[in-house]
Amino acid sequence: DCILYFTWFYILGNPIMTFFTFYIAWRYGHIKLGPKNAEPEFSDMTYFAMLFSAGVGVGLFFFGVSEPLFHLTGNRYDNPGYHSEDEMAAWSLTISLYHWGIAAWSPYLVLAMSAGLASYSFGLPLTVRSSFYPLIGNYCWGWIGDVIDSWAIVMTVAGICTSLGLGAIQMSVGLQMLGWVEEVGDSPEVLYVTIVWIVTAFATLSVISGLGVGIKYLSQAGFLFGCLILFLCFTMEKSYYLLNVLVQSTGDYLQWCIFQVPFYTDAFAGLKEGEGRASDGKSAPAAWMGWWTVFYMAWWVSWSCFVGLFIARISKNRKLRSVIVGCVICPTIYAILWFGTFGGIGIRQARQAAELQALGETHYGSSDYFQSSGSEKTCYDVPQSDVVVNGTTVFTNTLPGVTPVCLFDSNNSESAWFNVMNSFSFPNGDSSFAGFGPFLSGISIIALAIYFVTSSDSGSLVVDTLASNGSLKHHWSQRVFWAFTEGAVATGLLMAGGNDALTSLQAASIVFGLPFNFFLIFMCYGIIKMCRVLEARGSDEGMTDARVLLPDKDWTLHLCGGVFNVIEWVLSFGHISKELQGFGVVPDRREIAGFFFNLFLPFVSLHAIYAALDPGNNRHIYRVLVTSVYTLLFLAWIALFICGTINNGKYELDSFYSFYSLLI
Repeated sequence: DCILYFTWFYILGNPIMTFFTFYIAWRYGHIKLGPKNAEPEFSDMTYFAMLFSAGVGVGLFFFGVSEPLFHLTGNRYDNPGYHSEDEMAAWSLTISLYHWGIAAWSPYLVLAMSAGLASYSFGLPLTVRSSFYPLIGNYCWGWIGDVIDSWAIVMTVAGICTSLGLGAIQMSVGLQMLGWVEEVGDSPEVLYVTIVWIVTAFATLSVISGLGVGIKYLSQAGFLFGCLILFLCFTMEKSYYLLNVLVQSTGDYLQWCIFQVPFYTDAFAGLKEGEGRASDGKSAPAAWMGWWTVFYMAWWVSWSCFVGLFIARISKNRKLRSVIVGCVICPTIYAILWFGTFGGIGIRQARQAAELQALGETHYGSSDYFQSSGSEKTCYDVPQSDVVVNGTTVFTNTLPGVTPVCLFDSNNSESAWFNVMNSFSFPNGDSSFAGFGPFLSGISIIALAIYFVTSSDSGSLVVDTLASNGSLKHHWSQRVFWAFTEGAVATGLLMAGGNDALTSLQAASIVFGLPFNFFLIFMCYGIIKMCRVLEARGSDEGMTDARVLLPDKDWTLHLCGGVFNVIEWVLSFGHISKELQGFGVVPDRREIAGFFFNLFLPFVSLHAIYAALDPGNNRHIYRVLVTSVYTLLFLAWIALFICGTINNGKYELDSFYSFYSLLI
C-alpha cells in the first residue's frame, strides 16, 4: 500500500533533496562546521574512504555485477519497445547508476549537514533531534525528540542488520566457490551465523579502539583493496571496451539521471488490469518501481540516520562545499567507475556465454557443448583458439585467458560477482587453471569482510551516540553492547528465514522511510535557517547560541503544547527536563477546556481568529462566508460518518474528507 499510494512522494523527495544540496553548495558552501581556522580531523583521502565504507561499501560488492545483469534480463524498458540487446545493456547500467549515484547520497547529506551545523556551529548534541531545534525549539528535548531519536535507532539497527545479513550471504558463496569451506547445500544458516559473529567480534574490537584507529585504518584498507580489484579487472578485461562503457555511461547518466529519471514514476505502467493498463501488452511490469527504484529511495532514506550522522561525526571543521563534494560528487564518479567496470564486464561475459550456448546448439547439436565442467551449469569455457567448422571460422577469441564466462542466474545472484572474479583464471596448456581468479576472489572476500566490519562498527558508534543523547564520550562497554545487539538481531533474522527474513526487513525499510522523508524535507528548512544565522554572524570564532534560531515572537500556546504536554509529563514520569519546565507542561483548566471546545466546535474559534486578523472589520462578509462553508463541511463530514453503513459511505466520505482537509 505504501508503494501504491506514495510512489510519487518517494520519487519526488529525492530530487528535492538533490537540488537542495546543490543550492547549499552554491549559496552557503563557504560556511564551516566549526571554528573558522580549525583544521579537519581527517585528510581528504581518509575522509572519503571512511564515508564510503559506511555508506555503500558492502552494497557495491553485492550489486556491482548483479544489478546491471538483473536489469539486462528485465527492466521497465524491456517491454515498451527497447528490444535491442544493446539498448537493454545501456539502460541496465543507466538505471543502476541512478540508484547508486547522487540519489543514494542526497538523503545522507541532508541529515549530515543538519546535524553537523546544529552540533559544531550551535553547540547542540550530535543527534537527529537536534536537527529539529530550529523548527520546534525546546520541545525537541522532550518526548517528541525521544520519539525521533528512538525511530532513528530502530532504523539504524535494522539497516545494519540487513547489511550484515547480505554480507554474510555474499561471503559464504565466495568461501564455498574457493573451497575454503565445505558446500553447505540447503542448510547454510550455520555458516551465515558463523560469519556474522566473526565479523561482529572484529567490529567490536574496532569500535572499542575508537574512530581514529580501528574505523579509520580499516576504511583505508577496504578502499585500497577495492581499488586494487578495480584496477586489475580493468586491465585484464577488454580495456578499450570498458573505456567505451565508462564514457557512454557518463553521458547517459548526465543526460537521463539528473532531470528525467529522478521524476519518473512509471505512472501508466503502474495501472493494473481493469484500471486502464495498456492493451497492446507492451506495458512495463506494474510492480517494477516497487521492486527497484521506490525500494532504493526508501532504503537510502532509512539508512540516512546511520550514514548521515556518521558523516556529520567525521566532517567536523569542514566547509559545507567540501562535505557536499566529498559526499555527492566523488561517490558518484566512483560509482560510475565501479558499475561501468564490473557491470560492463558482467554484461559482456553474459552475452559471450549466450553466444557460446547458441554456437554449441547450431554447430554441435547441444547448447551445453561448451559448458564448463566442475562449475556452475550457467558457465561456459571460452575456446582459447579459433573454432573452425567445415573450414569456416565460426568463433574467434580476441581475449585469451578470460574463461569461463557465465550467464546470469537470478536465483543465485550472489555468485555473479565471484563468477566474474573467477573468469580471470588464464588456463595453462594442460587445461589446469592458474592466474588471478582465486586471488581476486580471495581479495574480494577480504575487502567485503573489511567493509562488513566498518559498517558494523560505524553503525555501533552512531547508535551509541544516539542512545547517549549525543555525547561523544561514553564507556566502551556501551559500544560492545550495541555491536553484540546488532550481531544477535542479524543472527535471529538469518536463522528465522535467511533471504526471506532479510527481504521482509528490507520491505519494512520502505514503511520506515515514508515518515522520515518528511523529516528530511523539514530539515532542509532548518539548514537554511542555520546558514542564514551563521552568515549574518560573520567570522566570529565562538559557538553561536542556539536560541538565536528561535523566533523573537512565538505563539502563546505552541503547536506541540497544550494538552499534548500531558504526554511529556507521563513519559517522563513527572520528571520534566529543565528546558521544558517553563512551558507549562501540565496543562491548566483553560487549555483543557479549550481543547475539547475546539474539538467539537472548531468553527467558533475559526471565526474568532479571522476577526482577530481583521481588526478593521474590512472583510466581514469573507470571514462569515469561509466560516459558514467550513461549518457545513464539518457537519456533513460527521453526518457521512454516521450514515457510512449506506453503500459503505466510502466514496462520498473520501470526497468530503479530502475537500475538508484541503480547507483546513
